[in-house]
Amino acid sequence: MKENIVKTIALENNHDLVIHDLSRKIGEDAWVVIMAARMEIPVNRDLFKTQSLTPREADDIVETLGDHIVYEYRIERNMIMDRDKEEVLENLVETFFANTGQYVAKPQFPEKLVLKEYRERIEKKRKEQRS
Repeated sequence: MKENIVKTIALENNHDLVIHDLSRKIGEDAWVVIMAARMEIPVNRDLFKTQSLTPREADDIVETLGDHIVYEYRIERNMIMDRDKEEVLENLVETFFANTGQYVAKPQFPEKLVLKEYRERIEKKRKEQRS
């Protein structure tokens, strides 16, 4: 699948949001138009500004998640004609920014996402140990 970077946006939370066009042709003149927004978030002690974590808790988070996690939001539209592809992609990007873009730009977003991912992995590990 061909992957094109549409744009890279520096957010107020000091992370970059990269918008990708992952569209693919599904017929002679038809497309599945796919927009993906991705943000790579380094996982380190410096990330935790609003949560009062002990150094040991912060180290456990880094050990569990690794040195980074990736936020990704994807949206797609199927059976788009050639002539409409670019307009549909632009609309998907605009809709993302209108609905979700402001949220992911917030300074607390990376920290909250990392903590959410950490809790989910710990819970998954507990469930697997019970099975």
